[in-house]
Amino acid sequence: MKVLKPFLTLSTTAMLVMGGAALAQPVAQTPLDQPVQASGSITPTQASSCGFLANDPTQILQVTQDFASVHVNATGDSGLTLLIEGPGGFSECHTTSDSNGAIRAPGLLNQGSYSFFIGNANQTTTNYTLTISED
Repeated sequence: MKVLKPFLTLSTTAMLVMGGAALAQPVAQTPLDQPVQASGSITPTQASSCGFLANDPTQILQVTQDFASVHVNATGDSGLTLLIEGPGGFSECHTTSDSNGAIRAPGLLNQGSYSFFIGNANQTTTNYTLTISED
């Protein structure tokens, strides 16, 4: 795996204004030196076609080159879901029904900003780890 340099670490946040409230969101920018990782516990409340999601993205990735080859891995509780939204109406839902709660989503992302939402099919509190790496 090629190792590239991150623009921001997870301890650095960008302030986004949504619905009049300022929300801190972790932002990473390609190329990535090392995998970006976020973990924690969420209680998803927003119903969607990808299960119940957190109100805010778990991670935002800004792809700066024409395209980036990325590997997205999410692990957590049973029923884990992952929604990836990007430019031009891009929307991709990943779910798992196995007891390990693992999602693996390799792919190419075009230039633009991508939001990664962790959720659960059952609207239950969900422990998760989200890892994004680049080839």
